[in-house]
Amino acid sequence: MPGTLHVADVLHLSGYSDWLLEAFGSVWTHTDDGHLLRLDPTSGAVLASFETGWHELPACQGLGHDAAQLWTCRDAGHLTRIDPVNGHGTRVALAKRSDEGRLAWSGGLEWVIESGTTDLVGLDARGSVAARVPLGTVCTDLAYGDEVVFAVCPSAGEVVKVDTVAREVAGTIAVTDPRTAALGQDLFVGSAGSLTQIDPATLAVIHTYTDVGAGLDGAIAATPTEVWVRSSGPHFLTKVDPRAHRVVATLDTDDYPSGGDVLITHNWVWASAYDDGVVVRVARDEAAS
Repeated sequence: MPGTLHVADVLHLSGYSDWLLEAFGSVWTHTDDGHLLRLDPTSGAVLASFETGWHELPACQGLGHDAAQLWTCRDAGHLTRIDPVNGHGTRVALAKRSDEGRLAWSGGLEWVIESGTTDLVGLDARGSVAARVPLGTVCTDLAYGDEVVFAVCPSAGEVVKVDTVAREVAGTIAVTDPRTAALGQDLFVGSAGSLTQIDPATLAVIHTYTDVGAGLDGAIAATPTEVWVRSSGPHFLTKVDPRAHRVVATLDTDDYPSGGDVLITHNWVWASAYDDGVVVRVARDEAAS
């Protein structure tokens, strides 16, 4: 039987936190009111709050980083590059899809799904377009590694693999209603009610978890030895052992019903609940695989 996870602490943050990221020695969360909060990775304390320039509805979605800066959306027609030390933002003349949540740092470029096309666009450190890969279908989110990006395309029922070194499509795999994904040793794709484990090299399905689903507004985080699935509703957080293909532990609660993101750091698993205004932390080693 799966073990039971427990909430270690609850961070009540202003602005309705959503996307989570670890970079530059800190944890970052993007808020729906247009700020980036820099959090202490040990205590969770807010160390700084930076302006993104976006304070309108619908809220800006998305957060990423490259080797030296953070990336998010600036306004309807621009991205912004943000210095992680002083918070200075530099406008970039490219619009990403409004519903894309994860920007991908891969192959030396920052990759986004362009608004108004179905192209995956690679930007250099100054924000200039350095590569363009037509995906051939409407895609809404990204998972990535050092040299590969996987684009999640729900309307086509597929995931598109892009080689970010060759800067070309390297394959596709059919997945029913894919909504979110994460890359550990394997690729994990979340649909409304299931989780699919895929070999990222061959694109062969390794395993399907019919009892684990990220839903339409959840998220996945993965390492080679563990996968964490965040979903809305009572099944808040699920830990999966990808080698044994089993659910290890769950956190069920009615306290935070909204959707959100999930992030794995050295000692913690962080999970946002954007409409509830909190980020919840669980001790990473509480339920060993």
